Amino acid sequence: MIFALKGYTQSAKVVYKDSGFISSILETHNSYRSPLQEPALVWSADLAKDALAWAQHLASINKGEHDMSIRGQEGENLWWGTASSFSYTDMVGMWGNEKRSFKYDVYPNCTTKRSEVVGHYTQIVWKNTQSVGCALASNGQTDYLVCRYSPPGNIIGEKPY
Repeated sequence: MIFALKGYTQSAKVVYKDSGFISSILETHNSYRSPLQEPALVWSADLAKDALAWAQHLASINKGEHDMSIRGQEGENLWWGTASSFSYTDMVGMWGNEKRSFKYDVYPNCTTKRSEVVGHYTQIVWKNTQSVGCALASNGQTDYLVCRYSPPGNIIGEKPY
């Protein structure tokens, strides 16, 4: 796959079926769920396929933005950063590290300060979420990781676990 970006062309990297990628993504997600005694997430090839389409879209427009068409159907976490500079564990870990700003309460009243972000973390540990599927797409300049969750979390007025 080739994307034109700001006047030059780079070959793009796409990862979503690789066993090492899947293992790393699941292990990292479940490392945040396990201490809370939440069931481990399982991999969903269907969610990964959905995530792939969106990750490729983001790489093609070189911009991070949520897919509004999936609201209420799938949860979604997005990450982007310099191409080939971060491990999969680092990427998911950035979401999980939001735990530092988390206080147990109903969503979205679960931040220690109003401006802090914890929605990526709460999606990872959401009590009803059972499966995850992710994909990484790159335009040669920026990597885009998209993870999709089912059932979706971050339901207003509910506690994450």
